[in-house]
Amino acid sequence: MFSFLRSLCLWISAALLVVIPILLAVDFGGVYHWSQYAAAIGIVVAVVFALPGLSDNTCSSGIRQHAILLPLGLLASWAWLQSCSLPEGFVGWLSPGVDAAYTQWLTGLEAAPAENSAAASGSRALSISPADTAHVAMILTLMLPLCWGASIVFHARSRLQMLLSAIAIAGASVAVLGFYRKLDPTADLWIFQPKASSFGGFVNRNNAALMMNLGLAASLGLLSWRMMALHHIELDDPDFEFNDLFALVSDRDSLVGLLSGTACIAGVLVNGSRGGLVAALFGIVLAFGYVRPQRGLISLPILIVVLAISVVILITPMNLNLETIQRWELFSPDADTLQSDGRLLHWQDGWQAAIAYLPGGSGVSTYAYAYLPYQDVSPGSWFEHADNFWLEMLVETGIVGVIVAVWLSVLLFIAMNHLSYSVDPLDQGLRVAGWYAIGAIFVSQIFDNGMILPANFIAAALLCTAIVSRNIANGGASVRPAEHQPHVMYDAESPYVDEYGEDADNDEDLTDQSSSDAQSAGGKIRFATRQKMAFARSGSWANRLGPIGIAITAVVAGVCLLPGLKQDAISNSMLARLDDEYANWQLNPKSLEKMEAVVKRRIELDDSPQLMMQLATIQRDRARLAETREWSPKSAEETLAIFRQTDLFKRDLPYPPRVATQQSETLESLAHYRDAWQTSLKTLATCPLAQEPRGSLIRLYPIIASPEVIATSELSQIDQIATTAADQLYIFYRGDATRLFALGEVSLDRGDIEASRKAFFAAIELEPNMTSAVMEHVRRTPELKVALTIPNESRAMQIAVADYLRWDSPDPAFLQRATETIRCGEGDSMAQRANCHALVGRVYFQLENVEKGKDYFERAIRLAPDQANHRVELIEFLLKNDLLADARGHARQGRQSLPDDPRFQRYIDQISASERDQLIQPNARPAVDQKKLEAILKTPD
Repeated sequence: MFSFLRSLCLWISAALLVVIPILLAVDFGGVYHWSQYAAAIGIVVAVVFALPGLSDNTCSSGIRQHAILLPLGLLASWAWLQSCSLPEGFVGWLSPGVDAAYTQWLTGLEAAPAENSAAASGSRALSISPADTAHVAMILTLMLPLCWGASIVFHARSRLQMLLSAIAIAGASVAVLGFYRKLDPTADLWIFQPKASSFGGFVNRNNAALMMNLGLAASLGLLSWRMMALHHIELDDPDFEFNDLFALVSDRDSLVGLLSGTACIAGVLVNGSRGGLVAALFGIVLAFGYVRPQRGLISLPILIVVLAISVVILITPMNLNLETIQRWELFSPDADTLQSDGRLLHWQDGWQAAIAYLPGGSGVSTYAYAYLPYQDVSPGSWFEHADNFWLEMLVETGIVGVIVAVWLSVLLFIAMNHLSYSVDPLDQGLRVAGWYAIGAIFVSQIFDNGMILPANFIAAALLCTAIVSRNIANGGASVRPAEHQPHVMYDAESPYVDEYGEDADNDEDLTDQSSSDAQSAGGKIRFATRQKMAFARSGSWANRLGPIGIAITAVVAGVCLLPGLKQDAISNSMLARLDDEYANWQLNPKSLEKMEAVVKRRIELDDSPQLMMQLATIQRDRARLAETREWSPKSAEETLAIFRQTDLFKRDLPYPPRVATQQSETLESLAHYRDAWQTSLKTLATCPLAQEPRGSLIRLYPIIASPEVIATSELSQIDQIATTAADQLYIFYRGDATRLFALGEVSLDRGDIEASRKAFFAAIELEPNMTSAVMEHVRRTPELKVALTIPNESRAMQIAVADYLRWDSPDPAFLQRATETIRCGEGDSMAQRANCHALVGRVYFQLENVEKGKDYFERAIRLAPDQANHRVELIEFLLKNDLLADARGHARQGRQSLPDDPRFQRYIDQISASERDQLIQPNARPAVDQKKLEAILKTPD
């Protein structure tokens, strides 16, 4: 009875463990904290059900089967250490970058450290966002009970088969959901995101591709296992017959692998992830090529050919396309590839950040802030992730991350090397799955960060744990190659004995697959004998103390994590709800008041920067509503208009309200604005490299620093805070032209001309097309000085000069610089080059250099002879400079080239009329030499 109950508990535990990654994969990969909390409950329950396995020799073989817990425990412990407050000197030694974040990057924001009790006590966290690091530390700690339970449950053959099937189904489910969405774009399931880059239940196609590659690894493992179990023949064996391959179709486990593998391959091809496809290729080569001795790459499995044919059959009749192939630059020159999407450039800045935070790292889950001070060549907008898991891990965990990665790799390589000596077909299938997964993970994570998603991480952890545990089940390091061991011949018809000396009929670890599963080509099968392990030989409780201690620790750790994960889930859910419904409550003062109270109570339990910035947003909106009332609007329309004009992003009203009857110090709006100011400063104390609080400070500055509401003694400190925030945001936004432009506008509004000029200058350097918008600000604010705001970049200078020439009294020095900067013909079409030459010609005419002006306009005409405007503009300039002959010549050429345009004939007529007028006017008569006239008229004496 006990044996039955134990077996039932182990199967329940296995079912819970394998279903978790499947459900998380459907639920956006497990990115939401509620999903993680639910997964944690499932893991704890599964671990409890796995406890009876300690009494089963086929489940528990000693401490060594839990070897994977050591590197994972090191990583989790390091994450917890990073989230804790440590002495300042210790932090400065472990991570100079973190120390600089709390010192250099808070200098000038003196109010922020004053609010930080840790800073006041001479200690600080080894993370630049301790709240985020603490949450991920809980997730990493949760992997310890997960891997312990998996090591116990999947130590046996039967449940190991279940694991491979479950991971294969998980990958296939992602593919099927992705197909469904592509076939029916109007599908309105809650898991579908309206993003072009989403696939299945994942928001990012690369993350989905990793799960499908893990599913494909398990599928190939299943197929390899069944091929060897049914036929005891390798795919590249000379005796291999093609009929053996089709025999797999009638086998249940083979059918699961075949269908799942087909779906996963199709999904990788269709979802659009180039990194996923490259990872699949490397995984195949590693699993079936390099690690197979004396076989080489010439014998890639015929199974792959069969799967490829199946994929073609599957997708050809449907309205699908191979988006992954189409996104290759080879087939689509305009595709967004590694050379054009900015990742390669950003990795340089990520590497500089990693060096700055060595040896301790910046804190787990802090990359979005960590790289900001070290930007130099990063293009585009804010990089929330490095799109390189290994680089991100190095930045966040430092040397410890390297040690953990190497340690895990060594454990897996040793385990799979030992599995290669096993004659058990299931071990060989597990080895194939393991090598494929290692290759796919290593390669794909160079271009992605999908391993940070719980769905992918848990699936990979289960597979790796099973590999290490199964290696110990086979004897671990004591196993020897079969050719160097004695062999025992077993008849396929008779029961055989396992390595523990127990009958197979009484051992669930060696279930009878079928008579063909134990039948070799000659009617016999050889099982290499393995040395008995010490734990198996001895049933004393002394040898059980280690596994029992680990089990108790795993259960306690899991249970202790649940309250923290629940609180994080509540906070995350609150933020998500506010994000979805905030617009409905924004104009209701009572709702905002209640919301602020709820968020404040939540911050007492969870001081995450996201919650604190949400509180600042609520306080700003409460201030806007109060200010709207203080303006005393007369109607609902006027109320709405005033509320819109108080928007801090584009404020059009002065402060304080001029019609307010009360004193400025007692204004309700001012109290809320000051609360938002203080909340932003407190946020920086807990997350010193955050961007949003600094932006909030700059937008609040014109209100907080209004002379009517602040004493002169306080103005200098507030001005210093705003200036420091603007200078730091200039560094943080160096790769984002849009944000730099917005920073320039905000700095201009608060009267900081120099900060505004720097931001505009940098924005134009990144995006020359913003020059027109910048020139509007320069026109309205002459203090910006066009010569200092426009960089020496050809395209930007063209746009600026085209606008500047219409201004009154343009600066000749700037125009002269423009002629030296503008380069026509750099990648432009003929029409663009012609327009550029015409622009330079206008500049030279403005500079009164007529000859060069004529020369550039003539170049424009030669490049675009069918464009009448260039000829007309040149003729106008020549007429203004009284060059009638040149004007007539160009008019005649225009009439000849463009006879349908009547303007050229009018110019010819105008010039001829002008010349006739000059002939008939008195002042047009030839001048008379008076001396000659007097000499002629003079009479001789």
